[in-house]
Amino acid sequence: MSGAALTDAERQVSQRLSQGFAWPTVLLLVALIAIEVAVIAAWAGGAMPLLLGMFINSLAGYGLYTVVHDSVHKSVSNRDPKFARWDTICGNIAAQLILLNFAGHRSSHLRHHAHTNTDRDPDLGAKGPLAALPIKWLISNVVLLLVALPGGVHLANSLMRRLGASKASEGGDDSLLAAQRWAVRVGVLAVLISIPLGVVVPVVVLWIIPARLTFLYLAIFFAWLPHFPYEHTDRFRNTRITLFPGSTWVLLQQDRHLIHHLYPSIPWYRYRAAHRELASLLRERGAVVAGPSSDPRVRVQLR
Repeated sequence: MSGAALTDAERQVSQRLSQGFAWPTVLLLVALIAIEVAVIAAWAGGAMPLLLGMFINSLAGYGLYTVVHDSVHKSVSNRDPKFARWDTICGNIAAQLILLNFAGHRSSHLRHHAHTNTDRDPDLGAKGPLAALPIKWLISNVVLLLVALPGGVHLANSLMRRLGASKASEGGDDSLLAAQRWAVRVGVLAVLISIPLGVVVPVVVLWIIPARLTFLYLAIFFAWLPHFPYEHTDRFRNTRITLFPGSTWVLLQQDRHLIHHLYPSIPWYRYRAAHRELASLLRERGAVVAGPSSDPRVRVQLR
């Protein structure tokens, strides 16, 4: 969102809350890597069941995407040239751990911000009933496996046409799938190498499956819930705030995803502060703030 669209109050809050190097984001990345390593060590030592480790690592993946997300918007460096490399470093490390291509995703995500809820929005695939998201997620896993093959983008698009969709690529841009191909191939290569080493089960269950489960969580909490019903395009209503007990901590403040769309430079750990300072403005502009923890309480509309 261009600065010219902001009121003086918004600009003041946005600039103040965007200042400083985002140490909490770097520490979050380090902590999540430590958690995943600890899970592997606990399983190897017989102290943790494999499926519990899979679940924990999938939740860690959601946190890793938070690092990717802020790195895309240069919120780690807060656009300070002295720290610019940290956006790239943190973004690439976190992205590869969830088998995502950072550069390709950056292009896609910035397009989402520029065209939220329009036909050019690459995240529009999440539009529709919530019950359809697991099916779409399963199809996306097949698409990614196809993309990893030689000529895979063509194969993926052929599959999607058979299923009645226009293209497998986000926003119809094959270059986004082509970029993602290399991140997926790293995962495939890791599985192939792990087979003769006798560790294919932990590699798949503690890394590959959690990485893919992460994107089911993201489809629900980053894409579908904040943008439902995908009908509005004005800046105060194309995204919403959905508050429920514990949502601030469980979702790493993405329950206030509207704040991010309004002021993308603000790092994730300051969304709540921005919401608190601009709550009256949001009410004046008709922003949707709903959920069991909203004040006043507003029922969440999911149909």
